[in-house]
Amino acid sequence: MIERHPGRARAAHLLRRTSLTVNPSRIDQLADLSWDDAVADVLSRATGADAGDDPPATDDWTDLVTWWVNRMIDPTSGLRERMAWFWHGLLTTSADKVSSAGLIRRQLTDLRSGALGDYRTILHAYVTGGALVQYLDADGSMAANPNENLARELMELFTVGRDAYTEDDVRSAARALAGWVVEDGEVSWRRENAFVAPLLFKGVQDDWDTAKVVDFLCDQPETAQRVSTRLWHHLVGTDLDPAAAADLGKWWQEQELAVPDLVERVLLDPAAATARLNRPRSGLEWFTAYRAVVGTPADDAWTLQSLGQMPYQPPNVGGWPDGPRWLSPGSLLARASLAFDTDWEAMAPGRSGTVDDILDRCGLQELSTATRAALDAVRSSDELPVEEAQHTRWRLALSSPEFSLA
Repeated sequence: MIERHPGRARAAHLLRRTSLTVNPSRIDQLADLSWDDAVADVLSRATGADAGDDPPATDDWTDLVTWWVNRMIDPTSGLRERMAWFWHGLLTTSADKVSSAGLIRRQLTDLRSGALGDYRTILHAYVTGGALVQYLDADGSMAANPNENLARELMELFTVGRDAYTEDDVRSAARALAGWVVEDGEVSWRRENAFVAPLLFKGVQDDWDTAKVVDFLCDQPETAQRVSTRLWHHLVGTDLDPAAAADLGKWWQEQELAVPDLVERVLLDPAAATARLNRPRSGLEWFTAYRAVVGTPADDAWTLQSLGQMPYQPPNVGGWPDGPRWLSPGSLLARASLAFDTDWEAMAPGRSGTVDDILDRCGLQELSTATRAALDAVRSSDELPVEEAQHTRWRLALSSPEFSLA
């Protein structure tokens, strides 16, 4: 592996993990800093600013996705959008079952504004939001015969995990969560539909309601461990052994589930600096990086369907799986098709086509000798005019193995 400049390679790696683009000017700003100082810079910029503009009011949820993706590829975006995307992958909702774009807008606003807050607050807003209430069939759930989907997924996916609850816990939680109704784009709680007597949940007798259930689950060590290790994998790309996972979860619980503290702890671990190009970019991660390179807005969110990761259209409530599937032949072919179909002449007239300039623009500060040789081999000739040679280099860089890795 060729490391073109140690400081720039370090900065590019950090930006790949903490934002959804790799902005060359940000690489310049971080290149001379130590890893720890660069992490501090990334965190201070993200926590020192609010989420910016709220999503637009619209009747079409795909307009919200387009707006959000354009926020992700904005050169000024960073850790906040990365964390909002992480929470959307964990706390998934499908627009296919939500009655209005307004409910999606409200959830997206909550995710972005709370992305760097604490997990308890994020989960409270999520569970009582109309988008999730409808998606997990809790809309109109009545205590006499409650729907159990929300209760089950709250425990299995969003908090303690499958092995930490019983079917009796699901039934009790479903009663405690009953009473939510969504009408005309607004969510409300109706006492007449709710269970207002004491319940036995997780071995505790109490007057359980939605807030108490969420708080109780957030207080369980399994929740802190599951969520923190998932973020570890997202930012570092490796898995923790059971002892290290338990230690990280215990520590995060002591920090009251504060997200910036967890991000800092993960990024300052030596593994975060050294585990480079070790996990695939997902479909959306590749798309936002590609759009940032070509410099055009994402005006058609449906393009993401061909890449297998359209926001608000997860394959199921478990979200999008990680791993080698993002490097399957079909996934790589879809990415290469976008890169090769790009109209470079219309998009960036006069853009430099030298190999080093292309690599800088793509944030590729580390690459294999084979990739470098392939780019260097593209030279103008009688059959390949200068501009076409430049465009070919851009297409090869965006289709390279390194550009498909985070």
